[in-house]
Amino acid sequence: MIPEPWSVVWPYDPWAKPPKPKLWVSVAPSLGWFLRINSEQRPGAVPLEPQEHPFLRHRSWLCCRSDLIEVDEHRLKELLDRQGNPEHRGVLGTIAASARPAVLREIEGSPTISDNTKEKILAALGGITA
Repeated sequence: MIPEPWSVVWPYDPWAKPPKPKLWVSVAPSLGWFLRINSEQRPGAVPLEPQEHPFLRHRSWLCCRSDLIEVDEHRLKELLDRQGNPEHRGVLGTIAASARPAVLREIEGSPTISDNTKEKILAALGGITA
């Protein structure tokens, strides 16, 4: 099963450069869509603090631009099994409520994600909140 919206998993990421285990956030479970969490700040990324996200060791950034990853249930399980840490094969946590409005704004304003894709992601994540 693809995790609920806002859930964080840590699969082996064959599309990362270089390929390695990376944190992903489920943004549209019915479509198998995820965004990456990076250890370096990039344009369109939202900071995530370890105090609010216990699965993080240091400040990280959720990339809200074109890093959209699409996998089905079978592929996700395969990538979770391949990451090498059996204790981290499930959902590690969720994105804190305090970070969500900024994530939604970044996705909505992204120049690199199509309007159709934005609509699907925003609907899955609960839309823009005040």
